[in-house]
Amino acid sequence: MNEFNKFSELEEVLDGGTLGDECLTFIETHGYLAATVISPIATSDVHLITEILGIEHDDPSVLSNQTISQILVLRDHIARELLAGESLAIPLSSENEEEYVAEMEAWSAAFMEKHLLSEDAWFEIGGEDIAELLLPIVAASNLVDDPDLGSIREEETLYLSMLENIPEVVIDLYAIFHESARV
Repeated sequence: MNEFNKFSELEEVLDGGTLGDECLTFIETHGYLAATVISPIATSDVHLITEILGIEHDDPSVLSNQTISQILVLRDHIARELLAGESLAIPLSSENEEEYVAEMEAWSAAFMEKHLLSEDAWFEIGGEDIAELLLPIVAASNLVDDPDLGSIREEETLYLSMLENIPEVVIDLYAIFHESARV
C-alpha cells in the first residue's frame, strides 16, 4: 500500500463516517474513480465529487475542502497508471483472504455503480468484449442476481482467480475506450 500513503488523509476522511451514509469509503472511491477514468462518458469534477461524497451540487462547505483535491489527485493517479498500461494497484489493506474478498467486492460494487450510470455507452462502443471483461467485476459486485454468478462466487478457487484478474481486466477495459490515448 506504499503508493497510497499520500492518500492516507483522504482514506481517514472517507472511512471515518463523518461525511454521512451516502459517502463512499476509500476502497469504493477507488473503484468508482477507476470506472470514471475508463468510461467513454466524461463526468465533470463537481458531479463526480457529489456522487462520491453523497452531497448536493451546491454545498460549498464540502466542495471547498482538501478532500475534493485529494479525490481528483487519486483519479489522476489512476488515469496515469492506466494510460501507462500498468496493472492497476488497488488499495487493499486486507490481512487475510476473507478481508481481501470483502474489499474486492466493495471496490467492484462501486465500479459497477459508476458503470451502470452510462452502461449503454460502454456497450455501444465496446460490444460483447465489455460484457466478457466485466464478468469478474460483475460477479464480485453482488449487484446482479443471477444463479450463474452465484455459482461462480461459490467456487472459491475460481472466484479468487477472477478477483486477482480484476486489475488486468481494468487495463483491457481502458484500452477499448482509450487506445488512441496510450503511448
